Amino acid sequence: MQRWIILGVVAMMLVLGGGAFGYWTLRQNRPHPVYVPMPMNEKLSIQQRTDTMKEVRAKLGSKEILSKVSKDLDLVNKLNVFSEDAAVIELENRLMVELGSTANQSGGSAPTLNVGVTGVRKDKEISEKIAMRLMEEVMKISGIEPPKK
Repeated sequence: MQRWIILGVVAMMLVLGGGAFGYWTLRQNRPHPVYVPMPMNEKLSIQQRTDTMKEVRAKLGSKEILSKVSKDLDLVNKLNVFSEDAAVIELENRLMVELGSTANQSGGSAPTLNVGVTGVRKDKEISEKIAMRLMEEVMKISGIEPPKK
């Protein structure tokens, strides 16, 4: 009888361990977008904000900028793709430029332009680096002087 109890406990431990591993794997593959919010002028109309968003998306989505970002961050190795062109295509698919809002000091909300990338949770570190590098390009496009490091 004791052998059956031990066998049952071992089987239960294996099932619980497998379930925990499966849940951890599921969580690592959930969507995890990473973006940097850039404040926008509150006085701009929705149409002007949308036009700005489309313009930034078009300029950031150019092959030249995406290729520069890919080379700077060595995305061929980090994303496990076979060529520079594949890394640029992957980056173009992940690129995210959207309108958003953030809380301001007076308790209201201020409009923002969210620039970043979509991805999964296990790629969070590289997604953060890509988002910050894309923000540098947005500052160049907008004519904003980047902060000193």
